[in-house]
Amino acid sequence: MRFANAEITTIDLMRHGEPQGGRMLRGSTDHPLSDSGWQQVTDAVMRHTVDGRPPYDAIVSSPLARCREFALWLGEEFDLPVQVDDDLAELHLGEWEGKTYAQVYEQEGTEQMSAFWYDPARAAPPRGETLAELDARVSEVWRRLLVNPPGRHVLVVAHLFVCNALLRQVLEQPLSNGLVMDLPYAAMSRLRHERHALGESTFIEWIGR
Repeated sequence: MRFANAEITTIDLMRHGEPQGGRMLRGSTDHPLSDSGWQQVTDAVMRHTVDGRPPYDAIVSSPLARCREFALWLGEEFDLPVQVDDDLAELHLGEWEGKTYAQVYEQEGTEQMSAFWYDPARAAPPRGETLAELDARVSEVWRRLLVNPPGRHVLVVAHLFVCNALLRQVLEQPLSNGLVMDLPYAAMSRLRHERHALGESTFIEWIGR
């Protein structure tokens, strides 16, 4: 706590584990977790247990199976409420959906993909969602979490681009740097929001553990 008598909401962001099908440009393609992915997210959460229980009061999840199925299992296992928020779905990758990098390079060359990673604010996947569109819907998720948090300690289960976008709400880096955190599967980050006499402040305790 930085501010005396602050009202605190702690928000843990977790990227899903490895999905079935291996590495690819998955986007909104709805693959469930692999056995290894289940183990990754279970281990990530269990590292933070207190007296055998995770510290959360509530869980908010992407609607995609690689996030939702684990969130629902964790909620049932520990009697925690689970909210599924459609705005936490991963960036839609258009014509790249479900393809490997090699397949994209073979079909269209490297120029568009390189432009996307270099400056995602200016380049988007063909027929895909722009980073500005992702940022707009994720900023609404962030606003709802702060205005009406479902608990004092909330776990958000989401995706690589979505976790980047949520962290951007605090860091306020330009959209051109909106994908700079290459978070591995099951990486967790912790944010602490304090409501105090002067207003509200958000702090990042750690990223990508």
